[in-house]
Amino acid sequence: MTTKDLTKKKLPMFTPERCKRCGICSHFCPKEAIVVRDDGTPFLARPEDCNSCGLCEEMCPDWAVCLDFPDPGEAEKGTA
Repeated sequence: MTTKDLTKKKLPMFTPERCKRCGICSHFCPKEAIVVRDDGTPFLARPEDCNSCGLCEEMCPDWAVCLDFPDPGEAEKGTA
């Protein structure tokens, strides 16, 4: 999958200020695309595996996740 392909689908975007590091987003990700760092911070480790199902957004109790089209520069860095 190319960077161009990644910008055509909505991907989870995280708001760190709202995140309480509960790991729910990663737990409900059916493709295991979201991973939690050692400190509990979630990130999209495998954007190419994300199917934009929205479970991470729906299950987050703090509205810290939303699906949106990534910035092309962010997708290139793999931090989308």
